Amino acid sequence: MSVVYSFSIVCYQLLLRLVALWHPKAKLLNDGRKETFKILAQNPSTANKRYWFHCASLGEYDMALPLIEDCVAADPTVEIVVSFYSPSGMQHFHKRGFVPHAVFYLPADLPSSMKHLVQKVGASRLYLLKYEFWPHLLRAAQNASVEVLSVSTLLRPSQVYFKWYGGFFRKALQRVSYFGVQNEASQNLLLLGGVAKEKIELIGDLRFNRVLAAKANAKANPSLAEFAQGHDLLILGSSWPAEEALVASLLSQLNCKILIAPHELSKAHLNQLKTQFPKALFFSNVQDAKLAEQQILILDTIGHLSAAYQYGNVAFIGGGFSGSLHNILEPATYGLPLLFGPKHQKFPEAQQFLDLGYAKEVTNAESLKEALDVFFKDKQQLRAQIEAQVFKMQVKIPYKLVN
Repeated sequence: MSVVYSFSIVCYQLLLRLVALWHPKAKLLNDGRKETFKILAQNPSTANKRYWFHCASLGEYDMALPLIEDCVAADPTVEIVVSFYSPSGMQHFHKRGFVPHAVFYLPADLPSSMKHLVQKVGASRLYLLKYEFWPHLLRAAQNASVEVLSVSTLLRPSQVYFKWYGGFFRKALQRVSYFGVQNEASQNLLLLGGVAKEKIELIGDLRFNRVLAAKANAKANPSLAEFAQGHDLLILGSSWPAEEALVASLLSQLNCKILIAPHELSKAHLNQLKTQFPKALFFSNVQDAKLAEQQILILDTIGHLSAAYQYGNVAFIGGGFSGSLHNILEPATYGLPLLFGPKHQKFPEAQQFLDLGYAKEVTNAESLKEALDVFFKDKQQLRAQIEAQVFKMQVKIPYKLVN
């Protein structure tokens, strides 16, 4: 199976190079991987201790940050290096404030590449966020006596590790020294996959720590405060056309203000929004506007959504109609009840909030209107309850992960 797997990785590499000829994201990944060993050569370890965090994308990096900060607080001399699989992580990690010693793309998971990578990184620990288990990377780390820890692990029965033909991949899981899992389902799957019980600990989702820290440091936005003052405010967070169309169909029935923060900020999509919401004002044009008189505001700038939730009452989060639900924890940390489309099965936090009554699944305009009526009516009580729930769900980071 190792040979078959390696052959598939080689084929993927060839396909990536082909697609990179016209696809911008593929080109970023392909070109970025070529720079990995150069980056490591330019940033050799100068400390007695180096920890390596591998994150698939920016969301996993956000998950890692509370742990990274605790590691640095425990030992300020430790060096932190970070690898990404996705270009989004490489492009945006610098916006999070923390500056790692080195940041690089993870090369293709081939035996020789991973052996060389582990040697060049020179870390004593490798932290894997959520579900990044590359078999040849884990073998190389084990052979080099690198301790491997999986943090906020999230697994599903449909993954290859738990199929009858997944023995090669289950062996990779067994090379991990410690699993700090998000939920009991992941714990049970690991046990089913042959991982020793003493290696597994139920800790939760580190993203709760991250959003609470972001809330504590959030700055006020006078323009958004003026816009929202004295009115119920519905926020469309990272919305896609499906969410926007539903809200547009209800405009005549809604007695609230609306803040739209679209996922896509292309000129074409912004023009489409202006057609759907002709009386809307773009946030980039608020300087001369009387915001108190505006009903709809379109957030056409980057970096304001997270703090904007402090002014809202209900959040309708994008991606729930495509299966790529965006961040629901940011609005939840401000106590906002949540709405999203029906394709949220890959996001256990969505089911948690549904079970608690702090979220509702929306499938059409009628269900959206019904949910808004309920949530606006109970907004004050819900805010206190949801804020308390998010605070309760933050992770107490185990000592063994830091020291």
